[in-house]
Amino acid sequence: MFQQKPLTLVVSGSSETKQGAFQQALTRMKGQISRETTDVLMQIEPQEVEIVSANVTQYREKFLGLFFPRNRTRYDVTLRITVKLKYVNLDELEFTENAENLSKYQRILKMR
Repeated sequence: MFQQKPLTLVVSGSSETKQGAFQQALTRMKGQISRETTDVLMQIEPQEVEIVSANVTQYREKFLGLFFPRNRTRYDVTLRITVKLKYVNLDELEFTENAENLSKYQRILKMR
């Protein structure tokens, strides 16, 4: 029932700081893992992180095209992350079936 398996993901993030871009990529990792698996995740343990690409873009920005010029920086990071997933396999879990035969009044009394 309790199992573990390795999984490799490619995630990306972008922000105005290096730390923010890296953090956004790691935050997206959990969402992507949740979409790919239907089992109940117990632990996500990163094993290896490889930087696929890291780009910095600098541009000049002006308010209304004329006023208050300032320089802006944007960092983009793409990572290949290998994680070890520990999860509960729901396919192996067996449920026992209990049937309740209640009258209308008993059903209404059980409602809260």
